[in-house]
Amino acid sequence: MPATMVSEVHRKRVEARKSKLKEELGSVLVGREEIKLEIGCGHGHWLTDFAASQKDDFFFGIDLIGDRVERANRKAERAELDNIAFIKAEASELVELMPEKVAIESVYVLFPDPWPKKRHWKNRLIYPTFLNKLAERSLQGCRLYFRTDHEEYFDWALHTLESVESWQLVEGAAWPFERETVFQAKAESYQSLVAQRC
Repeated sequence: MPATMVSEVHRKRVEARKSKLKEELGSVLVGREEIKLEIGCGHGHWLTDFAASQKDDFFFGIDLIGDRVERANRKAERAELDNIAFIKAEASELVELMPEKVAIESVYVLFPDPWPKKRHWKNRLIYPTFLNKLAERSLQGCRLYFRTDHEEYFDWALHTLESVESWQLVEGAAWPFERETVFQAKAESYQSLVAQRC
């Protein structure tokens, strides 16, 4: 197949995926104005327990793997929570396609893929382009909570957040909710940081 045809097929797939995501977001977030967002929610253990502890807030989790999202939704249903939802989505597409009236109150990124090889660093979530787009959809004072067991990625995240004008590091900020995640249980050690939207 010629490269132009491959490119066109890819473009159409992306358009179809975005159209489906936009429709799903409109349905799931109808009537919502503020969300607490976890990017890379896995099976939803951490966010479901967090939502159970703060029933006046709406929690929203996304992950790239459909099976994880299905299991997370089942977990929320078993807990009989109506203040949480999980969907399959890529973070930058979510930020781009969220309904205009919805704003992010806080965001949690726990043990993301560190993409350790230099040629893959562009895939890291904590990247200036994404951070600036995230800030545009976040409330003033929104806090970004980041935790990793990968020391090099922690240093990367720290320096990246220091380099962008849209976020400011917050020294000594308390972690909003402690509950051991699957990756946290496996980690020998980990580091956390908190940044606030300027």
